[in-house]
Amino acid sequence: MISTSTCSRLLVGLLLLASLPLASCGSNAEPVSQHPVADCDPLDPSACALPWPSNLYLVRDPSRVTGVTLTFGETTLPIDTQAVTADPAPYRRMDGYGVGVPIMALFPSLDVSGMATERDLAPSMSDDAKVLLFRVAGDSLVRVPYWVELDAAESDPEKRIVFVRPGVILEEGTRYVVAFRDLVRLDASPVPSSVAFVALRDGGPSTDRAVTSRRRRFEDVFDRLEAAGIARASLTLAWDFNTASDDAMHTRLLRMRDEAIAEVGADGPPLQITSVTEFAPTNDGSGRPVDPDIALELVGTIDTPSFLVPFIATFGQTTALDLDSDHFARRTAGTTWSRQFVVRIPYSALPASPGGLGAPQKLLQYGHGLLGSTDEIRTGYLGALANANGYILFGANLAGLSVNELLVVLGAANAIRDFQAVGDTLHQGLVDWVVLARAVRERLGSLPELTTRGIRVDQTRLHYYGNSQGGIMGSTYMAISPEITRGVAGVPGSNFSTLVERSHDFDQFLAQVRIAYPTRIEQPVLIAAVELLWDSTDPVSHLRHIAAAPYAGNVPHALLMTPAKGDHQVSPLTNEVLARTDVGIPLLANYDDERTPFACPEASYPHIGSGIMLFDFGNAWPSPGNRVTDDVLTDPHESPRRSAAHNAALIHFLDTGEIIDVCGGDGCHPN
Repeated sequence: MISTSTCSRLLVGLLLLASLPLASCGSNAEPVSQHPVADCDPLDPSACALPWPSNLYLVRDPSRVTGVTLTFGETTLPIDTQAVTADPAPYRRMDGYGVGVPIMALFPSLDVSGMATERDLAPSMSDDAKVLLFRVAGDSLVRVPYWVELDAAESDPEKRIVFVRPGVILEEGTRYVVAFRDLVRLDASPVPSSVAFVALRDGGPSTDRAVTSRRRRFEDVFDRLEAAGIARASLTLAWDFNTASDDAMHTRLLRMRDEAIAEVGADGPPLQITSVTEFAPTNDGSGRPVDPDIALELVGTIDTPSFLVPFIATFGQTTALDLDSDHFARRTAGTTWSRQFVVRIPYSALPASPGGLGAPQKLLQYGHGLLGSTDEIRTGYLGALANANGYILFGANLAGLSVNELLVVLGAANAIRDFQAVGDTLHQGLVDWVVLARAVRERLGSLPELTTRGIRVDQTRLHYYGNSQGGIMGSTYMAISPEITRGVAGVPGSNFSTLVERSHDFDQFLAQVRIAYPTRIEQPVLIAAVELLWDSTDPVSHLRHIAAAPYAGNVPHALLMTPAKGDHQVSPLTNEVLARTDVGIPLLANYDDERTPFACPEASYPHIGSGIMLFDFGNAWPSPGNRVTDDVLTDPHESPRRSAAHNAALIHFLDTGEIIDVCGGDGCHPN
């Protein structure tokens, strides 16, 4: 992890403290207040937690890198039909909002014509833009691209939240300013400002502490905006917020990783084989099961260091992290977590097999899809890929987002507190993958199941490949892995707060959310609140650490991302946000022959390093907005992995680190 010097941390903290509202009247030595000055932000009276993200909940805390702790009130977050609100305690590990945070407010009957859309972000940077997003850089404000969308799930224009979604991944531990100016309604009348905002903007009287305690902060906002040419009187609403620090988002997971690998040692834990299955390429009368590509399958277990304790969720007992008073995970003393794994060895590894090469086999760790299992490793296309290219496949369930947690995830849609358990267990699952990769690399080749058959392992060639959830969470895994430096993320995305309402995969989950939180305005707030519990594992917060800013001890890693145009399950939209961020993962040349994404440079072929290659199977881009696609063609979600062109690019990249054009110079149209 990239650390900040003590001196620079103190400087950052002091600069932020100068513009933050006081939590109490005491000195800086006082502990953080457990409550903000108010549970609800009066800047937008339409919902308690709006506008989102609100600086009201950034409470002074000198112990933090940023000088603040994110502290919601007891009733800030949405309240379900059982009159239960989310516990604010788990959010206090954050010192700001996520780097993919959706900006939300409600302006009844807002006219968004002419504003930036996900198809065209250029208006977000125009001089006359009615919505402005800035990054604070010293005394200056730097424009940030974005797009605007009205809530597609709300039919009443009087009740439609407006989303301002950043067009880049925001920087960590950074202050941002958002401003809406000269807004008008659909009938062309001016959108009125809230009473609270008028009091702040115009200096009028107020007895509301959520107003009076923030006057100094808002004066700074208004001064900065006026210096940038935005007249104070033109503002319909404006405020600022801070993103969380690298320390708050990532230290917990990285500490777990480091403690686990230190405990298991250089060789990892023993691989305990529980079953061996030998296959035949055809039915040869031996009674062996038939597989045309896989010669041998091993199933076993490893014991990984556990950081988990029991957690009683809505639909039964699950697990959560054992946290100390600083919200870091404690190693559960003397306990281990037994994880099943699967290894698939192709015929190419067998010296005596017809067509067998007998050469040392490369290692490919596979990541499964949403709430699935490592059974996915048994699919035919993976076996063919391994056999043709000399790879041993291995994998394990991703704890937290595997089939074992399906009921917990559904239960969490009814009780937001359960998401703590899902996210916590996901931390453990990612650490388990790190431990498994080390153990397989160091120990697999010496198992008698391999040595007696003449199977050899190339310990220098360890790579990763995952699809769907395996592509999404695989991006996080590629950032934290100390040893896997090259990987492929199939049909990936990031930032679940943007993805979920654009995906058919979450239909059942969102149906449960609508039952538990029937008021539509609360549902997007709930999704944004849940994202805060995910930010430490969501790839949106890790992508810049794959290549541009590796975590301490890691070298820059390379990731090939292969989304599908018009994907019904994982929108490619967030990959374009990534490419626009300039963190070393660009779009590849001829990305799309239908449109040119705004401010996304394209890298030419051949390309060494990371990149995003779009596969087009004839599907249309979806209609803009937070809705599932209306495309009538077959979902292309599983098409790239079964495409010869895709797999040619995949293998060449894993073998050489070079991304080549397998599409003929005019975009990838495998059909």
